[in-house]
Amino acid sequence: MILVDPIRRHRSGEWCHMVSDESVGELHEFAATIGLKRKAFQSTSRPHYDLRPSKRRLAVSMGAEEVGMRDLVRRAVR
Repeated sequence: MILVDPIRRHRSGEWCHMVSDESVGELHEFAATIGLKRKAFQSTSRPHYDLRPSKRRLAVSMGAEEVGMRDLVRRAVR
């Protein structure tokens, strides 16, 4: 399942995180489906993509589950 947390305001703008609770492969596949380039991938301790509000809306419309930040961190693949 693809998960997104709430949009947060930062100095660099507004964005959220997108992760998978199944595999990094699933995350890359979904990211490509919503038009993200692989170079946007961040492979920190919890692999993720940062999403701007418009991409978050698209991800949710395509089946991503909206969760709180704590749930996203708990469920994300490592």
